[in-house]
Amino acid sequence: MKKRLIVVVLCLLLLSIPILTVYAASSVGEAEVGDEIPTITNPAFTDVAITDKNNSAIDVATEYWASATIADNNTLVDLTIVYFTIWSSNSTASSADAEANHYTFSYTQATDTYAEVGPNAGGTDMVAANCSDPADQSARSGTFRLAFKLDKQGDHTHSTTGWSIRINVTDDGANTDSETQLFFGVNYYSEMTVDDATHGWTGLSPGDTDVLLTSPGDFDIDITVTSNDGFDVQAKGNGTLSSGSNTIALSAITIHKDTLGSAIALTTSYADVGGLTSQTAGEALAKSFKLWITVPNPQPSGTYEYILSVQVIED
Repeated sequence: MKKRLIVVVLCLLLLSIPILTVYAASSVGEAEVGDEIPTITNPAFTDVAITDKNNSAIDVATEYWASATIADNNTLVDLTIVYFTIWSSNSTASSADAEANHYTFSYTQATDTYAEVGPNAGGTDMVAANCSDPADQSARSGTFRLAFKLDKQGDHTHSTTGWSIRINVTDDGANTDSETQLFFGVNYYSEMTVDDATHGWTGLSPGDTDVLLTSPGDFDIDITVTSNDGFDVQAKGNGTLSSGSNTIALSAITIHKDTLGSAIALTTSYADVGGLTSQTAGEALAKSFKLWITVPNPQPSGTYEYILSVQVIED
């Protein structure tokens, strides 16, 4: 009887224990990281041998490198674009691009590419193979390097601070930083070709005076000049005109751009060609001048030869 009672009590106790239900819930958490301003440090301007060229005179049509360390606490992926703006004292930072005095280059992070914005969009003034950027764009900082050449007509400056380089960076939050700590000057440059390899007079007689060239067919000598500053054209002869043992004095030939009355006699020393001094700088400029000859009387017949030399100097 006692055993049966105990069993009943235990069953009743077990039946009286409540059954619990567990409910689960969640909360979304956020930690906002702000957009940091990128910074530019360590700007440098060198030649390809990494020789410092800041505050130095450089040559046109020669490769140089402009670089800087750019940092962004949001990593370099946060960068949008880096601009390298280069201009001379004959221009301003905001002026239009021009081969003589203003250049703009860019690095775009999204495409990981450098480009020449102007004056020759497409990159004829940029050495793309030597432009570089950090291999790890997830890093906080890295070096960006532009390789470029100034055009042959890039402004000649007597000051080593006549040209400026500004590096500007913008990130995805439109934050910017800019540095203009790099400067350089540009040496004088000129080149010239004489387009008429030969010239002369035919049908001359003793006593003829001030006879204009008969060849080339346009009766003048054409030259092509490139100069990055104002220039003068000069000419000289190598000596007397000779035909065997017979001669005509070099002074029998006179020279001027286009006016006989202002022409001067050739000598064996370079002298300015009248009408072709204080010429404006530029590239592939077409210039010409005329020659006249006076034949002494008497003068033996023959073909008399000499050599005319032409040069361009800074005005």
